[in-house]
Amino acid sequence: MAGTGFSNSMVVAELRYIQSVREAREFKNPDTWVRRFIPTFRRWQCALLSSRKLADLRSDPFYYYLVARTEYYDRLFLNAIEDNVRFIINVGCGTDTRPYRFNDALEKKGIKVLECDQPVAIAQKEEMSRRQGVFDHVAYMSVNLNDAAWPELESWLSRNRTGKGFVFMEGVSPYVNTDTFDRFLSLLAKELLPGSRVAYDFKLNGVKDDFGRTGRTQHPFRLPAARETISDYHKKFGYRLEHMELGSELSVRLLAGIKQMGAALFEEDALLQLEVMD
Repeated sequence: MAGTGFSNSMVVAELRYIQSVREAREFKNPDTWVRRFIPTFRRWQCALLSSRKLADLRSDPFYYYLVARTEYYDRLFLNAIEDNVRFIINVGCGTDTRPYRFNDALEKKGIKVLECDQPVAIAQKEEMSRRQGVFDHVAYMSVNLNDAAWPELESWLSRNRTGKGFVFMEGVSPYVNTDTFDRFLSLLAKELLPGSRVAYDFKLNGVKDDFGRTGRTQHPFRLPAARETISDYHKKFGYRLEHMELGSELSVRLLAGIKQMGAALFEEDALLQLEVMD
């Protein structure tokens, strides 16, 4: 949850939009709704981006990884709906559009969505969302993961312990201190019912260790790539590791032809899915 505003998140929104209108089918970002969160002039600039600037974007390994990561969390979100969770919480929601793109499926099953981000960012997100229509199933809450505690969120979780939940954090953990992220994982394991799921991605140890180190974040959250170590780390909080995948592996799995195209793979991150144990 970098900074206090929408700057990083809007950059990601613009990349998703560019990918949704400028890429071939196999590399197209599925988030076509995000255009509604981008100011008209900036949207035109993105749509009319020069071939040279587009080539520069494509040369960054994060560019194609973002397509894969978007599709990955889309599938987890839809899987949670199919699993009949009672609520979904998006921590560090930024310009995420899933509660609106998948509005019909959520409303059909009566699933609540809680969007969380830092104070300025969540206020902007709520204002932008209100302009797009009425989404009674979505609520908004100010949450900063670098705080010492989160009493409002803890209270919300206690009131909504009526069934399983799904909590996800896309692109969030590198901007959070290790000790507070640990406490947050512990809180979720304590408050979520067994069978609930938590998903997030993280930067690998030894890769861009200074990434995210700004402001209150002086010891950014990192983990190693060893699956057994990852499993043991989360077990102490009360989780079972269901799935772990490197960012490079995800891109190869979801983006057909990316290796043949010769694009550089994003090798900085890993993604995991956890189940809350009894």
